[in-house]
Amino acid sequence: MIWKSIVSPRATAPVSARWTAISGFARKTAETVSDFAGIARNLVLDIRDSYRPELHYMRGPGPKWRAKHQP
Repeated sequence: MIWKSIVSPRATAPVSARWTAISGFARKTAETVSDFAGIARNLVLDIRDSYRPELHYMRGPGPKWRAKHQP
């Protein structure tokens, strides 16, 4: 029995090492998908953004300024 384990050791990796490699791949894939989803979401939000600051600020002097500066 001891002779068999010395002469023909197992050539396959332990199960835990295989699961680690798979989980690393799954983690990397999930990160990539998450990054892509974040970029796509930001792009859609930027396209749909209807905020136009020129509609919210005054665009010239008001009546008080005109009254004060009339010749």
